[in-house]
Amino acid sequence: MTKISKASVNKFLKYSPIVLLISLVVYSFKTHESQNRLDEEFRKEKLILQQELDQIVADYKKMSVKKKGLSRRIITSINKMISLKDSIKDIKKGNYDKLVKYSLKVTQLERENRQLMLKADKLHQENTKLEEENNSVRKKLRAHKKSQESLVKMNESLMNEEKQLKEKIGVAANLEIGNVAISTYREKSNGRYTSTTKSRKTDAFKVKFDLLENELAEMGERDIFIQILDKNNDVILSEKNQGDNGSEMAYNDYIRVNYENQKLGIVSLISVDRNNMEKGDYKVRVYIDGAKAGERKISLR
Repeated sequence: MTKISKASVNKFLKYSPIVLLISLVVYSFKTHESQNRLDEEFRKEKLILQQELDQIVADYKKMSVKKKGLSRRIITSINKMISLKDSIKDIKKGNYDKLVKYSLKVTQLERENRQLMLKADKLHQENTKLEEENNSVRKKLRAHKKSQESLVKMNESLMNEEKQLKEKIGVAANLEIGNVAISTYREKSNGRYTSTTKSRKTDAFKVKFDLLENELAEMGERDIFIQILDKNNDVILSEKNQGDNGSEMAYNDYIRVNYENQKLGIVSLISVDRNNMEKGDYKVRVYIDGAKAGERKISLR
């Protein structure tokens, strides 16, 4: 067995404090270096958590949600994350338990964020679909409105055409007469009539015309009025009316006939007083149901 000399022991005892001090310094340096690395990781982890919360808040703020319930939920989540970010910022160095706890909370918030994003995206798709359907309905309504306006205009046009057609039919349905033939006569002592053109010998006017055929005219009884007017356009005195019979129209003869859309001949013999007859032009006017149908002139010497 090797013996340790007293000189060796004394030498060891002389240098051992220095060795111990150096060892302590080395250990302390390594420990400090390890602590610094740990503190740096702690700081980085805090920063990462804060950045993740900032990103989640930014994602939330980008969401445009019209649904009130979901919108309130997003606002609540944003406020919660801002509060959590402030709490992480206040964590003291070395408090690893709290950092782990808040890291778990951030993970949970990220999961909630994804769920809300999915729900918001679904609502956005539904809103887009509803807007497309709404636009389609609006287009159909505009097309229907234009069609309705077009139909209204068409209806107005048809009504105007119908009115014009009725007016044309009304005009076409009026009875017309053929040429009016006028003859003047003097009455002999035997009661027979002979033709004359002298005013002082005229005892009667013979008026002859035809009601023309008209399929559009209304069938039934028709009132025919005949006037004989002098040069002053006054109805002359005659045997049948003595000038004015008190009706709306002064006439010299009135005939009621039954019209059946066929041609119908009319003859009127109107007696006058030769003493009241003067030289000049006389007009014969024919009215059917109050509407003027024809006129003819004759001159007497």
